[in-house]
Amino acid sequence: MNAAPRVFYGWYMVGVALVSGAFQTGVGIWGVSVFVIPMEEDLGWSRAAFFLALTIRTATTGLLSPVVGPWLDTKNGPRRLMLFGSIVLGCSLMALRWVDNIWQFYLFFGVLGAVGAVGAGGIITQTILPKWFIRRRGRAMGVASMGGAMGPLFFPITIYGLISLAGWRDAWFALGVIALVLLLPLSFLLRTRPEDIGVHPDGDRDDIAPASAASAGERPRPGSVSDFSLTGRQALRSPAFWLIILAFGLGGIGLQGFQSNWIPYLEGEGIATAVATVAITVYGIFSVSARMIWGLLADRYQVRSLIVVQSLLTAASVLLLIYVVGPVMLFVFVVIFGLTMGGSFLLRPLIVANYFGREHIGAITGYMRPFQGLTAAAGPPLVALAYDALGSYFWSFVVVMVGYASTAAVITLARPPREQLERQAAYSSPAGGA
Repeated sequence: MNAAPRVFYGWYMVGVALVSGAFQTGVGIWGVSVFVIPMEEDLGWSRAAFFLALTIRTATTGLLSPVVGPWLDTKNGPRRLMLFGSIVLGCSLMALRWVDNIWQFYLFFGVLGAVGAVGAGGIITQTILPKWFIRRRGRAMGVASMGGAMGPLFFPITIYGLISLAGWRDAWFALGVIALVLLLPLSFLLRTRPEDIGVHPDGDRDDIAPASAASAGERPRPGSVSDFSLTGRQALRSPAFWLIILAFGLGGIGLQGFQSNWIPYLEGEGIATAVATVAITVYGIFSVSARMIWGLLADRYQVRSLIVVQSLLTAASVLLLIYVVGPVMLFVFVVIFGLTMGGSFLLRPLIVANYFGREHIGAITGYMRPFQGLTAAAGPPLVALAYDALGSYFWSFVVVMVGYASTAAVITLARPPREQLERQAAYSSPAGGA
């Protein structure tokens, strides 16, 4: 009798990415919004001053990425980085219990929180999983990105309960303990690539190891992915690299500035905090479901085309939030937004992996993140400043809507680097020059 096949270790990487992604978005984007009102009332901070911490966190992450990125392509770098990051993240969250001045919040949540988030698995889905999967990359990254959707599913309502029971200070401390208990053990499971443990991507056997379609001179069918890789320098010389940065940068303000202001916006519209947190939970449920759907689609269709559809649908859903009146419309919005926006967190890292390959994806992602981080970092304080100046979120949300629509327009211009190299090879060959 043949022994039952072992589970491919790449799926353990998916599990690590899922758990760490849930914690990162749950605390760093969605959970922090629950702290806005109690910390404003207790400490007297303005909303713009509070959300500047998110800018510092995002900007610091972007500045660290080019340095950290190449480590993610080394054999032991990711494991050591996650171990260190988990400790820093947990301790920085616990330290927030004793915050009294705004600079302390900026230091612990903004600077040290960014250091911990970068190390504690924040970019596993983007840099590690593409090394483990080729044919099943969309499916694997779809499952892993569900972790990010579980952040709003569990954390806002949990944090709201913690604050109600023990106050915002003890709630921060509890999150720090959870970070240490949850993320620290996962760091020991992390491995950079399947070859490090003697297996092939997707768990293929030696006799069916994936071949590079590019090296074979064959054009992959739409949606398929070959084991094709560019170096960091080659990626920097590719027009697609800069077009992807521009496209995602235009939509970047909606990534944090929009979502992190949901609860204060809805409270201002007369919707109770408890209802708003439940609505975010519903958003998380549909966002989780959507990521698996988008992942399966990405294994069949061109990721670029899917991003166009997803971005346009997301822009339309933002318009719906602007005119939300009452809980019923709110829940209609979160369902639609969850189904559309859920695809973004999968498709954005997936197009980078599919376009540039798996061998140097850590370095390439590291080069991209500072540029993308500029708009993402500017989002929270700009939205909050507009609110402080105008007393309304209306024009801020209109800008967010236009940003998502612009992402769809620009990404259509980003052709895969593989196609450019194939055309160059065809023109330089005897047949191409005849």
